[in-house]
Amino acid sequence: MGKSKKRKDGSSNSTDNNPLLTAQQNYLKSLPSTIKADFFSSKLTPEERAKVWEEQADLGESLVNSYSWATPDDRLLKVFQHFAPIVEVGCGANAYWARWMHDVGGVDVVAFDVSLEEGGKIAAGSGDGGKSKKKKNKGGSDANNNGRGGLIIRQGGPEVLSSDDEIRESNRALFLCYPDEEEYRPSPDNEEGEDMDDEAKTASMAAACLDHYTGDTVIHVGELYGDTVSLDQAPWGRSSSNEFQERLAGEYHCILKMKLENNWLHVRDTLSVWKRSETCCMVFEEEGDQEEEEDGSADEVHYKHIPSDEVLPTDLAAPCVAHLLKNNNKALVKRTKGNEGSVAGEERKRKKKKTTSESKPSPNADSVIPGSAW
Repeated sequence: MGKSKKRKDGSSNSTDNNPLLTAQQNYLKSLPSTIKADFFSSKLTPEERAKVWEEQADLGESLVNSYSWATPDDRLLKVFQHFAPIVEVGCGANAYWARWMHDVGGVDVVAFDVSLEEGGKIAAGSGDGGKSKKKKNKGGSDANNNGRGGLIIRQGGPEVLSSDDEIRESNRALFLCYPDEEEYRPSPDNEEGEDMDDEAKTASMAAACLDHYTGDTVIHVGELYGDTVSLDQAPWGRSSSNEFQERLAGEYHCILKMKLENNWLHVRDTLSVWKRSETCCMVFEEEGDQEEEEDGSADEVHYKHIPSDEVLPTDLAAPCVAHLLKNNNKALVKRTKGNEGSVAGEERKRKKKKTTSESKPSPNADSVIPGSAW
C-alpha cells in the first residue's frame, strides 16, 4: 500500500491505504441511482442488467485477486482498535485487511493463510468466472514480516490457534473475512488430516477455527444467515459455511453488527462481533422414573447467559413500516435511561463481589432438578 500521512494518534491517513475502497467507490458512483436501487427489479431490462453485471464482474474479479473479497472502511477501524490484538486466519495472499488495519489504524495483528501465494484468489474456471491474475505477494513470507511493527504474516491454518503457544496465550480476537470462499483441506501432517479420505478432508475452515480457538471474541466479515439476496446461496450467504454459523450462533452471542459502507450490487456484507457465551447446564429427571435413574440418563438442557449490556436490540423495522415502532420509541428511551443506572449498579456489584465469587465453587452442572424441561 502507498505512503500516507500520520495522524496525531500515530495512525495513518487512510486515503492512500485503501485502493480497493477507492476503486469500488468510483465504480459504484458512476452508476445511476436507479440501477443501484432496482438492480434485481423488473424495472430494469435484462439487457441493462447483463451489461452492468459483466462490468461489475470484470472489475470485481480483478479487485478480489489484487486486494480482497470484502472492502474495509474507516468506520471499522474503531472496532479492530477496540478488540486488538488480532489474529486473522485465512488472510489470503494479499493479507489486505491485516495490512490495512495495521498501516491505517496501528492495530497489532498476526495473519495466517495456508497459501501465501494464491490464498483468497478466484481460480480459473471457477463459478465466479474469469481467470485468476497472479500477483507476487509483497512481503508475504514469514522472514520479511515476522515482528515488523505489530504486523506479522505467516503460513498456517486453523491449527495455529491451538498449537502456537504465543497465539494461544495472547488472547487475541479472532478475525475471519470470507473464511469459506474456497475449499479448505486440512494438512496431512495435522491431526485433522490424519486417516481421512479426500472427501472427509474437505471441510469448513471457519468451523475448524472454532475447534482450535480458545479466546472470547470472533470478528466476522461477510454475509451471515438471512442477509444474502441470492436464492442460490440462501440462507447462509456466500462467505462462511452453515456449520460455522450454527456453531457461532450457539456458542457465542452477537454484540455488534454493522453494514459495510461499500458492497457490490449483489452482496450484503457486514462486520459482526461475537463474544463467547457463558453456558448453564440444567439436568431434569422425571419423578418416579426408577429405570431412567439407574441408567444414569436424564434430560439435559443447555442455556447461555447474555449480560444485559451485551444484548442486541430486538425492535427492527424497514422504512416502510418504521411508523409502527414510533409509539414505542418514547417508552424505549425511558426504559433505556432507567436501565442505565441499574446496569451501572449491577456492574459495580459484580466488581465488588468479583473476588469473593471467584473463590466460590461453581454450581454443580449435574445437579438433578425434579420435573421435566419445557
